[in-house]
Amino acid sequence: MTVAQVVSILMVDTAETQDQAVSIESPLVFPYRFTSDGRLRHQVTQEPFVFRFQRGRDPEDTQREDQALCLHITQHVHSILEEQANLRPHQGAPCLGYVYLSTRALESPATLVVLVQDRGTVHCGLWSWRAAASEGLEKGSMIPYVRKALEDGCSVLLMNPNQGGVGEMPEDHAQHVWDVIVSRCSSSRVVMVAHGYGGLVFVDLLCRRPQEVVKQVWAVAFLDSSHSLWHQPLDAMGREWLRTHSRRWVLSSKPLNQPVGSLKAGCLQMSAGTQRHEAAPSVCMESVFKFFSKMLSPKPTSAFNIVTRSRSSLGHV
Repeated sequence: MTVAQVVSILMVDTAETQDQAVSIESPLVFPYRFTSDGRLRHQVTQEPFVFRFQRGRDPEDTQREDQALCLHITQHVHSILEEQANLRPHQGAPCLGYVYLSTRALESPATLVVLVQDRGTVHCGLWSWRAAASEGLEKGSMIPYVRKALEDGCSVLLMNPNQGGVGEMPEDHAQHVWDVIVSRCSSSRVVMVAHGYGGLVFVDLLCRRPQEVVKQVWAVAFLDSSHSLWHQPLDAMGREWLRTHSRRWVLSSKPLNQPVGSLKAGCLQMSAGTQRHEAAPSVCMESVFKFFSKMLSPKPTSAFNIVTRSRSSLGHV
């Protein structure tokens, strides 16, 4: 049985996804399964999944197969987030859709790590479902970021800009999540990771809620971001805040973290160590958390009173 033949098993009614995270029947006939190390392999042959181009094939068949595969991956990632990381889907308002939150994220004073994915068919918990299919969950999903954040004592919020409320734009979803969840949480220290269009979404939030964002967000990491300081209505305060509180990793042939100069960057710009958009989050993860740790560490008050930064500084107030 082909992937296209199981689409009806995997399809999710749009209205139902507003009330629960992903309501997908278990695709018992789906020929691929994730292994314990997060790689997608054929159940019988154990061969890794490979995207294959077939000349002359009906584009609608390809689209249906892609949709089925995307939903299968999403279901598996959500099960790991819930069963292993103890994250739970949260729906605070009809316009919000759903997001994923770690246990007691709203009450905890610990640093809140917020992850925002790219635009398109990328569901909550994923950076790229295609990368997850071909390279594994460690490369294409947010699971490594969630694991690292929890290990550092942080709380976690996974936004869901591509599956927010009905007819909602990603920018509107981010504003609703901020108003309903982030602005009301106990943590006064928020750090954000924004991939692709997620960067534009964050800058739009900074334009809409400048005072609140500047007060509560300590750092933002842009990963091959689509934002533009020249095409978004950011005031002088917002530009200065981005200059001092953000770092931008861009696609480059240079080694990871090598400076990549640009007059339009608006902040320190570094090489992502890859020229592939979907690979940027996994390649940059360690650098992103080091950046957060630096931004959250207490600043030395004098040359004789140097506060040493430790790994635990990320999660504690």
